Amino acid sequence: SVPPGWTYEHDMELGRFLYDHSDKKLQCVDCTKEHINSIEVSSQTEDCGAAHLTDNLTYNFWESNGPPGQHWVRLNMKKGAIVKRLWLMLDGQSNSYVPRRVAVYGGTPSRLQHLRTVLINENSYQNVCILRDMKTHMPVLEIRFLECRDQGYNVRLQGIKIISFWEWDLILNADMFQPARLVRYPLLEGVNVDVLYRRAVLIQRFVQLLESVLCYLIPLSEDSIGTFNALR
Repeated sequence: SVPPGWTYEHDMELGRFLYDHSDKKLQCVDCTKEHINSIEVSSQTEDCGAAHLTDNLTYNFWESNGPPGQHWVRLNMKKGAIVKRLWLMLDGQSNSYVPRRVAVYGGTPSRLQHLRTVLINENSYQNVCILRDMKTHMPVLEIRFLECRDQGYNVRLQGIKIISFWEWDLILNADMFQPARLVRYPLLEGVNVDVLYRRAVLIQRFVQLLESVLCYLIPLSEDSIGTFNALR
């Protein structure tokens, strides 16, 4: 039930509070080495191994060595790590080594599910984001290179980069609603901590449900004001 005296404006302010105090933890630096256990690759050439994918040296790179369409990079993630962003660092010096179409799979080693297929822009020669805003921990993320430019046979990457966070960073608890944190949120000041916690859990559940069905909503044109208002 809605807490006594609670309004839509209270929900809006609580939503802002949750965004401010949860999202700050996600604005972290490169977490590649901290959150990845190990990296496997389909193949590699001499002196161009998987270790170069995370050494942050632009003059080094990983290069596959095999038939086209059978190249992949597998990231074994540390338990609890959730990916916020995953980039490929391209080597634009040799066009035929630049991937053109990439698929990302995630899950357990025995049950990988397709997450996204990305067609890389022909003008991209630097960092390309191929995965973003994951909601759950994936023990394995596998990048499959389906096609290279100019009908190239092998893939060459300067590296990979991820920004990620630990799943327990987003777990709600009553301790986060300390009076000192509520100074900038006047509608929340003086409200019982347990009430704020229970309402925050409700908002978080609603967001998760909404995100799970959002992909099924037909895009609304600007002219269909009535439909937009009904959805809102």
